[in-house]
Amino acid sequence: MYLAEMRRLAEHYRCAPDKLSEPQIRQYLLFLTEQRGLQPNSMRPVVASLKFFYRVTCPRDFKTLQSLRIPKTQTLPAVLTPDTVWRLIDATRALHFQVFFRTAYTCGLRPGDARHLTTQDVDAERMMLHVRHTKGHQQRCLPLPQATLEALRAYWVTHRNPKWLFPARADLKNLASASQPMSQRSVQRAFAEVVRTLGLKQPNLRPHTLRHSYATTMLEAGVNLRVLQIYLGHKNLQATEVYLHLTRNSDAHARAAIERLMNGPSDPQPPAKEGGTSAG
Repeated sequence: MYLAEMRRLAEHYRCAPDKLSEPQIRQYLLFLTEQRGLQPNSMRPVVASLKFFYRVTCPRDFKTLQSLRIPKTQTLPAVLTPDTVWRLIDATRALHFQVFFRTAYTCGLRPGDARHLTTQDVDAERMMLHVRHTKGHQQRCLPLPQATLEALRAYWVTHRNPKWLFPARADLKNLASASQPMSQRSVQRAFAEVVRTLGLKQPNLRPHTLRHSYATTMLEAGVNLRVLQIYLGHKNLQATEVYLHLTRNSDAHARAAIERLMNGPSDPQPPAKEGGTSAG
């Protein structure tokens, strides 16, 4: 990442980064924010690369970089309603992508988690899915819906790869001997294509949106936040709490609970008369 960022800087000025001055670095940062429109989250790796280069690789006393801090921002992910997700899955023509999107959605998987699923990860007896190839190397087991299990079985019969549930399709005649899983790029292209087919205008829709949609759907259905944290494989509960901001009915549920529980007993007892009561 650092190399890529420094390469862009060199291409921008057509000059080696170690020959640039501090005013040029300031102008470059202004160019990225004002003309390119980069947001804080996109600027963070740029600044980190510049700081490393001019602090470690080619030390320079650039006050601009020493004092520069990029504020942390939290952007809410895009989500789809369950009806829209199922329309998207049904509109996916290729069977392998349709089953892939179904599995990613119904199990709340990251695209990388789903691509690396193997035949050994499916526990049909316990109806569980073992996710081993995960972000942060945190393995976990998830409930596997019956319809998803049946879809996986139906698709596996078409290729019979002894290892991968979603083998690479570079050689369609030898799917059974594919040594790699389906590529990330092919999943992204297929998802973008079905989004265009359905005419979905919501911005930032990508395969990871299926996982976000699963999380919000589970919360709206009343799944405990801690349980959802385990299903999603989040180390920190704060990562799961983001989805609370995306649920449509959490506020309505809270208001209903307040009305039901915080207005006192439904049949209140009359207040005791002043002066106390006589002992019986």
